[in-house]
Amino acid sequence: MDVRPSCAKWSPLRRTARWRRSMPVTMSSCGKRIKHKAKGLSAMNDQFLILGTAGHIDHGKTTLVKALTGKDTDVHKEEKERGITIDIGFAPVNLPDGRRVGVIDVPGHERFVRNMLAGAGGIDLILLVIDVQDGIMPQTLEHLHILEMLHVQKGIIVLTKIDRVEDEWLLMVEEEVRSGLAGTFLAAAPLIPVSATTGVGIESLRQEIGRLAAEVVPREVTAPLRLPVDRVFSVAGFGTVVTGTVYAGQVQVGDTVEILPQRLPVRVRHIQVHGESADSARAGQRAALNLHGVERSDLERGMVIAQSGLYQATNRVDARLHLLDDAPRALTNRMRIRFYIGASEAMGRVSILDGDQLSPGEDSLVQIDLESPIVCASGDRFIIRTFSPMLTIGGGTIIDPHPAREHRRRRDYVLEELEQREKGGPDQLILQALQDDPGAGTRALADAVHATEDVVQDWLAPLLQTGQVTEVAGGYVGTEAMLRLFDEIEEKIRAHFAKGKYHITVPKAQVLSQLGKKVKPKLFDALLMTTAGQERFVLQRDKLAINGYVVPFTLREKEVLGKIEELFLRGGYQPPSFEEVLKESKALEQTLVGLYHYLRETGMLVELEDGVHFWASTLAEAKALIRERYAKVGPFGVAEFRDWAGTSRKLAVAVLEYFDQQKFTKRIEAKRVLVAETSEN
Repeated sequence: MDVRPSCAKWSPLRRTARWRRSMPVTMSSCGKRIKHKAKGLSAMNDQFLILGTAGHIDHGKTTLVKALTGKDTDVHKEEKERGITIDIGFAPVNLPDGRRVGVIDVPGHERFVRNMLAGAGGIDLILLVIDVQDGIMPQTLEHLHILEMLHVQKGIIVLTKIDRVEDEWLLMVEEEVRSGLAGTFLAAAPLIPVSATTGVGIESLRQEIGRLAAEVVPREVTAPLRLPVDRVFSVAGFGTVVTGTVYAGQVQVGDTVEILPQRLPVRVRHIQVHGESADSARAGQRAALNLHGVERSDLERGMVIAQSGLYQATNRVDARLHLLDDAPRALTNRMRIRFYIGASEAMGRVSILDGDQLSPGEDSLVQIDLESPIVCASGDRFIIRTFSPMLTIGGGTIIDPHPAREHRRRRDYVLEELEQREKGGPDQLILQALQDDPGAGTRALADAVHATEDVVQDWLAPLLQTGQVTEVAGGYVGTEAMLRLFDEIEEKIRAHFAKGKYHITVPKAQVLSQLGKKVKPKLFDALLMTTAGQERFVLQRDKLAINGYVVPFTLREKEVLGKIEELFLRGGYQPPSFEEVLKESKALEQTLVGLYHYLRETGMLVELEDGVHFWASTLAEAKALIRERYAKVGPFGVAEFRDWAGTSRKLAVAVLEYFDQQKFTKRIEAKRVLVAETSEN
């Protein structure tokens, strides 16, 4: 790219409509205006990937990039004075077939590995640069480890400064390098000797870059935008500019995006790709964005430009972590580390979920607690280094960027859940999101999986078709998770029955409270009304029962039940008291209390007031009697009903007040009328 903070080479875009219709210009390294292709046209020939350098200090990385691109990426005054690369630099390289790729040149000194990591996350194709005079050196290996853990796809081994050695020496070093890289992802990579000074091998290297570039799997352009910021500066007359590699998605001039983790909304005023103005930038490109709505002082390396509303920062991640074979010692539980992802660095502690330590060469499921927020997504690669001294010791893959809870260690269910999520793919992402938030709608799911609602709808369609997901109350639940929830509900109901043998229902609110806060009341009711829910449960207003459940009565209890029914049917409008039933049935009082509860729950026995019970069929007869007499005499009093039923005044009052509560009758002064009659009038 042709955008450097040191010389403010942002194109001096004039703010007139006439200028916007004219040919855009950019600034050359010497400050002269140079006309170039029409806005956005240059991107047509871009290969959407990033070529990076890696290797030990003073092995010729920057000189090699200059030979390939014609540009010196060391632009800082200190870099010029000291003769070493301190920060990441950028330039475009033209391939033989006319395509162009972005190049990231990284520092090789061990003190600047942090800066190297800021650029390494966006690299797709690597040039591992080795000075033929020195061979493989410590930073060569550290950079190689970092590239392996970041899953860089392909690479080329470049032996530099061959003009300084004899042919025999070159052949010997080639053999040593091949031996030293055995077992790495570059074991079978092309090896090209070059001299950036004389130009020998540069065109062969350019040809090989073009060949391998065609084999690199492109980044996801249709995914939501994500661009980790690796540089921030201001340009007079234009304001704040950020640069970075577009990890995913694309951004256009005029877009409103978010700066994370602060969630600051900003508008993209202008875009440059490879130092030229463009209408848009997409995944796999280096881009510079001129932002409106934010000050330079509000931004720093490690922040992320993202599509609004889809990503959020996190201080905790679940991950798969691998410790390097040559790590100096084991990683112990809760050990403090430095965590690198994208262009950001954070301090953190690692909880090893399946043991107390991780030995060199081993991997484990872990949960990492971070001291400052980061922005990431499932599948992102990261690097860890020791806190002090700073050594690269491992890396891994993000499984869940937003764990719902702090995991308990050595729990099989935790490990199984993470292993399932680790398998990845849209299906697992959706199902895991629904497990964390059952009943979530498409908006909530889009936020959880960092996708658009349209994409979520596409992912949901096959899951709904195959029955893996069920639509409920305007949201969705995983069918398997729903069935497990039903098992849990039944378990809690049966636990209640075990404590109260004669119960056949449980207060719905009691079961809901035992399920925790994850299941909301509205979702709970909706789940019970699904076909599967109705097959298993019966919802009776505020009570819940198991469909088909039968109380396991003993023979003696069945005999007592028969006796209770006989006494109440015989008593009719003069029902027996509890004491009379206790005496006649010869049952234990505790047993009789339980059986009364059972009969009330089934509706066979109705308690009109404290201690006064009627058999349900007797009350039904009373209703029929009232309808019959009301048709003849109209409104009636307590005395009249008492005489019709042949009962006492006390019981007649109890029955009529119960009917009033049931909205069967209504009291008007000293008389009762039928509610149906009053509603018709």
